[in-house]
Amino acid sequence: MGRTLDSTLSRYINVATLVSLIASVLTIYFFVGALNRNAERNDRRLLSAGIEATTRQNEIWVTDYGWWGEVLTLWNEQEERVLTGSLSSSFSDHGAFDFVALSSTDNVDGMSWHRDTGSQVRTDVLTHDDIAALRADLAAAYEQGRYIATHFLDIGGIPYLASVTVMGEYDDRASMTDPMKDPIIVLGAAMDDDFLTATHDVFLVSGAALHDGAMPRNTTGLELRDDNGHLVGWMSWQASRPGLDTLRLAFIPLLAYIAIFFVGAQLIAHKARTLARHAENNEKRAVIAAGTDNLSGLPNRLGFTSFIESGAARQAAGNGEAAVIYIDLNGFKAVNDKAGHRAGDDVIRRVAHRFRGAVDGTVHIARIGGDEFACALIGADGAQAALDIARNLSACLARPFDIDGRAFEIGAAIGIAHSDPGNPKPFTQLIHDADLAMYRAKADQLDKPLVFNASLGLEADARRALEADIEAGLERNEFFVVYQPIARSSDGSTASVEALLRWEHPTRGAVPPDVFIPVAENSKLIRRLGDFVVRSVCEEIGADAPHSVSINLSPAQLTDERLCERYLRELRSHGMTANQIEFELTEAVLVEDFDRAKARLMELHDAGFKVNLDDFGTGFASVGYLHMLPFSKIKIDKSFVQTIGRGEGPNKMLQALALLGDALSLEMVAEGVETEGQAAMLRLLGFEYLQGWHFGHPLPASQLKARSAGKAA
Repeated sequence: MGRTLDSTLSRYINVATLVSLIASVLTIYFFVGALNRNAERNDRRLLSAGIEATTRQNEIWVTDYGWWGEVLTLWNEQEERVLTGSLSSSFSDHGAFDFVALSSTDNVDGMSWHRDTGSQVRTDVLTHDDIAALRADLAAAYEQGRYIATHFLDIGGIPYLASVTVMGEYDDRASMTDPMKDPIIVLGAAMDDDFLTATHDVFLVSGAALHDGAMPRNTTGLELRDDNGHLVGWMSWQASRPGLDTLRLAFIPLLAYIAIFFVGAQLIAHKARTLARHAENNEKRAVIAAGTDNLSGLPNRLGFTSFIESGAARQAAGNGEAAVIYIDLNGFKAVNDKAGHRAGDDVIRRVAHRFRGAVDGTVHIARIGGDEFACALIGADGAQAALDIARNLSACLARPFDIDGRAFEIGAAIGIAHSDPGNPKPFTQLIHDADLAMYRAKADQLDKPLVFNASLGLEADARRALEADIEAGLERNEFFVVYQPIARSSDGSTASVEALLRWEHPTRGAVPPDVFIPVAENSKLIRRLGDFVVRSVCEEIGADAPHSVSINLSPAQLTDERLCERYLRELRSHGMTANQIEFELTEAVLVEDFDRAKARLMELHDAGFKVNLDDFGTGFASVGYLHMLPFSKIKIDKSFVQTIGRGEGPNKMLQALALLGDALSLEMVAEGVETEGQAAMLRLLGFEYLQGWHFGHPLPASQLKARSAGKAA
């Protein structure tokens, strides 16, 4: 009986143990499977987030460059420097993409920049089929109300994530009506070994690989589809198996110690929870990494956009309790030019560190790109808070930056835009307004923050309208050149002439140069206007001109590294030589980038051009600059001439200027001479050349030649 009971009990125990074991094994089996499936889902979400982040970043950059007016302007001129020079440096600075391509129906092959070939312009990056497919995707996006399309391309056996949009101005998107014909810009990010390595480094997913064709059934992978849902390939990875890892840890103890089976199950459950939390933390870190600027440690443009699109930010903006501060560093380019890009990177890191110390945790500050930063803040009294923060940011830059023993002064142009409960604005509008205020502060060289007001918006609209009219005027031949004599003071004979640009608009009438020239300088149209003047002088004056011709140069033109080469080629095509041209530059060119100005002026001087300083005395130039640069003449500002006869002080000032020119072996020119009395005094004081209405009004080339011929007869 006892044995039977023992046997029965043993049997019951054995059965119970077996049932418990089977139940435990089955539980563990399904639990392990659930862990593995959950890990696979996490991996899939991480990879999807990575591709989505790359797509969004690509689309942000293609929007910035596609809707940047300078890119379209240079493309319309069919100049390779659209992908070289400063733009090539801009492309290279951004590791977010690997090639840039531009195309239009007139130039199907277009031009391309690829990271592997640096600043070399190529036409073989995209095929006609690639461009046609991109245009078709963009057309489909247009039908859905979007201006950007993303497409997977196979280039040289490497898949690229390519984003495309039509080139144009941001505010002119409504006119981008035909993506099959309008010029397009394409930015591509290679999904190559570097991308897969970054996938592992950022998202902690191992063994990622890309494959062509359809994904086999029962395969762990992620299908890749374009905007239209077409399958272009799939991505596989080495799936993490936290369940198997857990089983390896627990199964042997389970078999050896049945008595502690349930304790082991609890340990397994605890381990599972730990792994789940670890996977969740990895996902959070991946999201944070995608929105962080590696150089400064601040949020990047994507991180900034994520914040202003958050529910709290949207609600604050809707309540009129939001503000944006836009910051552009002054003097940063000088650091890159003089100390190198590594020093520039160091300055960005230090600026970011100072900015962090100047604001509290309620301010969301980000590096938008290059030397631009932005702050977003929400809460009541945003206007005063934004102004206080902007002042703190400006003040924290007051101390110079010591780079390798050299002190660099870094300032900032700061624009502020805010909303209030009576006039709520979305963050997108606040960013636009703050950007306008920042550019106005930079143009006016303000040393304090500028708050956006309605007049800035009206001025921006008027400026854009005038820019459009200038560009249209160049196409419609509304501009023309007139020539004003520069006389010898000794006998009043013509020594040279100055070429002056004029504009007769069909509805605006005669637009003064001091109105359209500043707008052209800010929009880069000044280069086209400058080229027009040089071309007109060559065509109208010609090689047999009895006098040299003075032509004004803008500081913006000196950024063109091929300026001297292009103008020499233009002169030679008309049989002219460099010694027939004198370039005049105002003092402003000396303060924007002295080293670059000096290099460009030396090129012009060495090529045979004369270089003169115009409007001397307006406040920028120093005697040191005059001694360091290859000037031949100094033209004093007409404001000095207008003071003649108002006492001894003005006359002594003019005499001092004449003596300065003599000491520096520079010929002196006085402009704005309107009377014989002024001419006589200037002649007496030692000025070699005089210019003004007293010696002749500006005339077209035909009348100038007729006048010269009459005097010769």
